[in-house]
Amino acid sequence: MPFSTPGVYSPYQPGYVPPRAPDSRAEDQGSLGKVQLAAILGLVGALLSVIELFATPASSFIGVTTVGSGSSVSIDLSGLYFTVVFGIVGFVFLVLELVLYRQAFRTLSPVDPRFSTPSRLVMVLLIGLLIVILAGIAIFGVIYQAVQCAGPGNPITTACLNLGSVLGLLLLLVAAGIAAFVGFIGLLIGIWRLGTRYDEGLFKVGAILLIFPLLNIVGQILILLAARAAREPAGIAVPPATFG
Repeated sequence: MPFSTPGVYSPYQPGYVPPRAPDSRAEDQGSLGKVQLAAILGLVGALLSVIELFATPASSFIGVTTVGSGSSVSIDLSGLYFTVVFGIVGFVFLVLELVLYRQAFRTLSPVDPRFSTPSRLVMVLLIGLLIVILAGIAIFGVIYQAVQCAGPGNPITTACLNLGSVLGLLLLLVAAGIAAFVGFIGLLIGIWRLGTRYDEGLFKVGAILLIFPLLNIVGQILILLAARAAREPAGIAVPPATFG
């Protein structure tokens, strides 16, 4: 009995095709470019802070004398204006630095969810810093008005100083400071995770050094070097980082 020739079967087509991993080279290059610029701005801001610290210490324009009936506060405006200008410029550099870090983390978050939380916490840091600055200015204004009310060299009494307003501003300052501290921890975590993602230990060392005054200058340099080193392997031309 003759046997029938077996038919030709088409190759097996799986019903589920796993999605391809997204090509993140563009995101990597864009975020690293922003990190580079953020490190440069942070380095300039840190240098300005050092100059301000040693050029015009707070003791040079604020004096407090204790007398029998209270405390006498005197304010010398000669060095205060210089300090205010340096402070404003340094704050602008700091804000731009944080905006760039947040943009870098947001750029990476779609391809690496580990950067979603640092992105949100950096925004908390920005808001907290803004409230700290405004509350500090308000407190200084209240004290300055109280000094003017009492007269230079005279003790400040409750008639010239509203203790309730000062206490409220101090509580707001403390709350905003705590929020800013939490946001700063988020920034450090984001920079640390850059080191994990790109296998660059300088990111992690730089994140640790950012905690310490003066050493944060070295930390900014290490972050800048790490970002440059991490960009080199991909070799993709990327447009300049923007603030939009």
